[in-house]
Formats: sequence, structure tokens, C-alpha cells
Amino acid sequence: MAAAGYSDQNLSDVATCSICMEYFKDPMIIPECGHNFCRSCLVQCWGESEVEVSCPQCRETVQQNNLIPNRQLANLLQLIKNLSVQGRKEEERKGGVCEEHQEPLKLFCKVHEAPICVVCDRSRIHENHKVIPLKEALEEYKGEICRHVEILRKEREEILAYQAALDKESKDLLKLTETERLKIVEKFRELHHFLEEQEKRLLNDVEEVEKEIAGRRDEQLARLTRKLSSLERIIQEMEEKRQQPASELLQDMRSTLEKYERREKREGEPLVFPPELRNRILESCDVNHFVEDVMKQWKDLQSFRNLQRANVTLDPDTAHPSLILSEDQKSNSICSFFKR
Repeated sequence: MAAAGYSDQNLSDVATCSICMEYFKDPMIIPECGHNFCRSCLVQCWGESEVEVSCPQCRETVQQNNLIPNRQLANLLQLIKNLSVQGRKEEERKGGVCEEHQEPLKLFCKVHEAPICVVCDRSRIHENHKVIPLKEALEEYKGEICRHVEILRKEREEILAYQAALDKESKDLLKLTETERLKIVEKFRELHHFLEEQEKRLLNDVEEVEKEIAGRRDEQLARLTRKLSSLERIIQEMEEKRQQPASELLQDMRSTLEKYERREKREGEPLVFPPELRNRILESCDVNHFVEDVMKQWKDLQSFRNLQRANVTLDPDTAHPSLILSEDQKSNSICSFFKR
């Protein structure tokens, strides 16, 4: 091939043997016509003939023993080879050179997912394959990576927002739990001797709810942390992939994209704190009301007992509705002091 970055058609014609169509090897000039050929090509073309032979290009009759080594052409070939090496290095820096054909990798085969040269494109291996310019493939896959990274970033933001909401909700629930704890302690201090065992039971229930809230929160936070770590790793790998030169970026692209496709997708977060959990907390509110009613009814019961010990006349209009008065309005009985 012509020197990469320096070649033109005239240079290629000068440096190419018209018999083998490759660069001259040990070039010889025919004085009669001035044409050049590889020494080995002339020997193969003329064979062992000792009679007059003709120039393979113009057919002019020439003498075999008149051949002259073309030193200037040999020097030119060496210069072209040096330029070719520099050209290949430049091509490798830009996009690489085909190892088989030593041609620039200017195309990209979507079936094999690899850069190829124009010679590869004409081979049977890539026949009927979808082949596009390397630059176009580079922009296409860079764009695809950018889109994937954007989606991953949005997913990360959604998880961070969900994590913040999760933390706030857990704090609210724990604050509500603490409030109810104080109410329970306050009420049961008033009825300490009467409801000591009930107090212990309810406090144990609240502690179990706290443990469940904390356990659910920690489990969910751990899962979100693992998810974030996975997304950060994929984002970093794809960012690094995007910064690579074309020859590296387009290698093993399918593996890079499969990491994106195999990631765990968020399709609706599970209900971390179900309504039943909040209901268990709010059950303590009902207990507080119940304790207040019990205390009030207990006081009424005590008042009723005091009345039984006293010889008084009761007023039906002001007497407790749970009291049943006798006809003389002196004797009484209790109907019910505890609400069911």
C-alpha cells in the first residue's frame, strides 16, 4: 500500500512493479525502454531463455545481460517504507491499522462489532454485513453510552430522593412512637399499681414496632446502598469507556452494554412501612383513651362507694347515669362502670 498520510497515485505507480503489482524488490531497469521490474519477476517472466526477450510492459526487444540495478529507485522505496511506518503509527494513534492487510481501520462491522479496513469489507467474511464508517460508529456508540449514562443518573437521583423520603418517614414514625411512649408512661404512672402488667406489655409492643421500623429501614437502606454502589460502578465504567480512544472504545462494546442491560431496574419500590405498622403504633392512642376512661370510671366507682357508706338523698337529675336509684332515692346500685 502507499505510505499512509503521504501517498498519492503517482507515487504508487512509481514504486509498484507492473508484474507483481507490489513494491519493487531489488528493482532492475531495462536500458532499452527505461522500465523497471523486480529482479525475481523478470527471471520468472523470461525463464531460462537465452535468446532475445521483450519488455513485459512495452514489448520492446531487450538484452537480458543489459539489465542495470536501479539504486535510486531502491533508495526511493526505502524512503516510502519509512514514511509508511510513520503513517501506520499515525493511523494506529487515530484508529488503528488492520493487522492482516495493513490498511487503516476506517469501517466498522456491526455484526462482528469490530473495526475493519476497506479490504476486509470486500472479503467473504463480511459479505452482506452491515458496515458503516468508523467515525459514524464512534459517534453512534458514544451517543448510546451518553443516553445510558443519563438514564442511570436519573435512576440514581430517584433512589437518592427515595432514600431521603425513607429517612424522613422513619424519623416521623419514630417521633410518633416516642410521643406515644411518653403518653403511655404518663398514664400508667397514674395507674401504676393497677395496670403495671399492662404497661409492660404495651411498652414491649412499642419496642417491637421500633425494632421492626429500624429493621425495615436498615434493610431497605442496605439494599439502596448496594444498588447505588452498582450504579456508580456501571456509570464509572461507561464514563471511562466513553473517554477511551476509538480502537479501545469499540472493542467488546456488547459486554459494556450488557452490563447496562443486566442491571437491576427500579420498577416500583416495595412498601417498606405498611399501613399495619402505623396502625400498631396508633393502637396505643386507643389504649390511652381507654386508660383515661378507666380512670374516670374508677373515680366514679370510688365516689359511688363513698355514697353507699353515706346516708344521703340523691338527685336523679344530677346523679351519675350509671346509677339506678330506688324509689326512696336513698339506695342505689351500679349498672356498668366499664365501657365495652
